[in-house]
Amino acid sequence: MGARNSRIIKITNFLVFIILETAAILLVSNYDIVKDWEVSRALSHPINTLSKGILSIGDYFSLRKTNNRLAQENVDLRNENEMLWEIIGRQNEHADSTFVLSTNPTFTYLPAKIVSNNTDRLHNYIIIDRGENDGIEVGQGVITERGIVGYVISVGDKYSKISSILNVDNMFSADLEKSGTFGTMHWDGKHTDRLTMREIPVHTVFEKGDTVVSNGYSLIYPAHIPIGTVIGSDLRDGTNYSATIKLFEDFNRLKYVYVVRRNDIDKFEKEDLNISNQRQP
Repeated sequence: MGARNSRIIKITNFLVFIILETAAILLVSNYDIVKDWEVSRALSHPINTLSKGILSIGDYFSLRKTNNRLAQENVDLRNENEMLWEIIGRQNEHADSTFVLSTNPTFTYLPAKIVSNNTDRLHNYIIIDRGENDGIEVGQGVITERGIVGYVISVGDKYSKISSILNVDNMFSADLEKSGTFGTMHWDGKHTDRLTMREIPVHTVFEKGDTVVSNGYSLIYPAHIPIGTVIGSDLRDGTNYSATIKLFEDFNRLKYVYVVRRNDIDKFEKEDLNISNQRQP
């Protein structure tokens, strides 16, 4: 990438040189001050445009490199955080007995870039630039720091296909954070910025603005990932509530995601247990 950037800058510099040489010849051959000023003014625009182009090209490559670096730093921090929570949890479980620290967290994360994303269909899918060569497997969850994105349904050598939560056939379990009550999350196929949370028991106390988080019941998503907030609810059949959840994540602007790997269950055990609580499309 550095070589290509260098070639572009060399070509642009050469073009600027040609324009400046032409301007010098014109100025030398014509002593009329007014014409000299007109020529200079005419040349100033393309020269400024080329200069801005050089800066824009440099900024583009620099920004892409910065985004990739930040994505990797974020995933490193997430992996470290997962490890710390794992240690704390195991210490609590073994408070009255000998406990050996482990550096193998339940979940680890791999950053990925989105290369294709649909949001205008009833069954929406996402393609990422990670595949089997990177350790991606069918059934792995996909998240961001702002919510659940979906799960892997097919894997190639370098790319993978994700079934988005914006898919009318997909469901997953989540909690109302304040009460700890869980319900089933589902997309109605209409609005890309919201899901419906179903089967909330009628005795549950909640209100607009309450946060909804993942609960880890599917085993492919870590618990406590923020998903969205309650913006409305309806009582259904007098027995349970259905709440409308405004998503934190904007699916129309997704660029980077994290693929979640669960380390304590291999892919064969996943297939035997059918651990995903989601309906396959």
